[in-house]
Amino acid sequence: MNPVPITVFGRPAGCPQCNATKRHLDKQGTPYTFRNVDTDTQARDTIVLLGYQGVPVVQVGDMHWQGCRPDKLDALQRLHTVAEDITELDAAAEKYLADTEVAA
Repeated sequence: MNPVPITVFGRPAGCPQCNATKRHLDKQGTPYTFRNVDTDTQARDTIVLLGYQGVPVVQVGDMHWQGCRPDKLDALQRLHTVAEDITELDAAAEKYLADTEVAA
């Protein structure tokens, strides 16, 4: 299984919604990376570029939202338990693309 990584941008203290989001993900066993917007300037810049001014912000690939959203977090858990690992297809795809470029 190799699902899309989940990143939670937030504050480790003083943010009830950040704590609730992390607790929810921890409880359901969904892996994520936490980035502290108070100490990580790249994390802060990322949420601003995504159009947010508050935390938490959850980013999964090109999907993102602000706030603690148990409905969306539950959906992530379902995806992480059923997603198939397709990394072995990467080599086949690269070979196909290389062969196609040569033939063109």
